[in-house]
Amino acid sequence: MRCRLIPIVSVLLMTSGCSSSGWPGSGSGSGAPVTHVPADSGLEYRPDSRDRETQERSQAETGYRDPLQSGFSPSQTHKKLNDYAGQLAMLLMDSATRLTQQDLVGVASFVRLNRSLQETTVLGNQLSEYLIAELQTFGLSVVDFKLANGVSVTPYGDLALSRDGAELASKVAMDHIVTGTIIEDPRGVRVNARIIAVDNRQVVASANIYIPAFIVSSLNHAGAVAR
Repeated sequence: MRCRLIPIVSVLLMTSGCSSSGWPGSGSGSGAPVTHVPADSGLEYRPDSRDRETQERSQAETGYRDPLQSGFSPSQTHKKLNDYAGQLAMLLMDSATRLTQQDLVGVASFVRLNRSLQETTVLGNQLSEYLIAELQTFGLSVVDFKLANGVSVTPYGDLALSRDGAELASKVAMDHIVTGTIIEDPRGVRVNARIIAVDNRQVVASANIYIPAFIVSSLNHAGAVAR
């Protein structure tokens, strides 16, 4: 006589009354997938100390910093300071009143907003230099009061600009002056600019922009290398 073997899995399923299509309570014969593990099955996953260590390690390796606290710093950018100077010039000209192409305009350095109003930065100096070119694109007559009385011929080059008051031209006619203040914080620098009439000190144009910290940091690094 031959004996027929019945698979043990089939026997267990037959004796328990469970369907092979899913967990108990998932619907016998319906073929519906199990959407969750029953709470009393003992199979739900509970994170342990190894999971917490992995999470902490991944956060440390990525070096993530909250941009609201430390400022955003991209790996690379095509944005330059002269782009912000062009934006500032456009905002100034958009708000300008009683300013003509015949008016002579000088551009001064931007200074920190503190008690003395005499402290400038690499950003303050470079921004004023870029504004000379940007304002001329709008048709303004810009004068450079840093022009010396003459050209100094030296072994290093022929120099026409100076910061020495005794060497500067004795009289430079200007109708308006472009100047402003800078306010620094961890995320960047707020620049407040205005065009002021020399005769009555009236503000004929004003504007402000915000320059991100990564632009300012690149300027400070370049300034340190130049020195």
